[in-house]
Amino acid sequence: MKKRISLIIGLVMLCTVLTACTQKETQKYQVVSAPNQGTSQTVQSQPQTQTQQEQSAPVQQSASAPATEPDYDAGEYDPTSEEGILDELLELDGSGTLTTEPTPVPTMNSAYAGATPVILDPIDKPTPTPAPPITFASYTTYDATNVGVSFQAPEGWTEEVGNGSYTIVNPDERMDYAGRLTVSMAAVTTDYTRAELAKEVKDILSDLRKQYNNFSPTNTAERTLMDKNGVYADFTAELKDSGTKIGGRVHAVCVSKRLYVMTMTWPRDYTETYKDTVYKNFRHSVQLTK
Repeated sequence: MKKRISLIIGLVMLCTVLTACTQKETQKYQVVSAPNQGTSQTVQSQPQTQTQQEQSAPVQQSASAPATEPDYDAGEYDPTSEEGILDELLELDGSGTLTTEPTPVPTMNSAYAGATPVILDPIDKPTPTPAPPITFASYTTYDATNVGVSFQAPEGWTEEVGNGSYTIVNPDERMDYAGRLTVSMAAVTTDYTRAELAKEVKDILSDLRKQYNNFSPTNTAERTLMDKNGVYADFTAELKDSGTKIGGRVHAVCVSKRLYVMTMTWPRDYTETYKDTVYKNFRHSVQLTK
């Protein structure tokens, strides 16, 4: 009898131990911390079963940041991000048509507001009408006896004789400016050096500057004339009364203590024609006659 009682007591104790272990495995503890104005609170723990914890678990929701309008002036906005949006909306609507509000104009950077449009060159500028070509068909010899030289130039030009100078003028009335060629001579005490010839040419250019507007000379350079080393320079200018644009050349040389200076002017649109024909023929044909 005592053995049965001891066995029953042992079974009861064993069941009690197993039940306690089972309850320990199913208990969960959740730590809840609630701050109160910066002071610490005592941590309380409450037992929960696994099923209760899953049911009471809070659902996390992500709060999206409020949309802001892109900064169009900062250069960070990508316009390609808008591609395909209209097609997607049409598919969702199903009607094949979509009415949208007009897109607002992006804010313009104040640095460029009210800027004056710039004419693009040469797209927006009118193409200038090219000057009609001119030719000097025949040449003749002009005898400038008062300065002691002769030379060839286009036939039919008008002669003007001055004190120590000789000039011929193109009489073609189609030109807005009549081409002119003048040869002058002055006696000097010595044969000029290159530096002295360059100074003479620069002095002549300074005098010409007073006669024209927007006068712009080139640097001096060496070139032979009358088989002697000479100095020349070119220039561009505008007539004071009409604003007509012209071009010109001054060429000086010293021969036997005589300073010879050729000055030629022409309509600027025909610069190459005068240089390649009139000046070239003069330079290769001019010679002393006394």
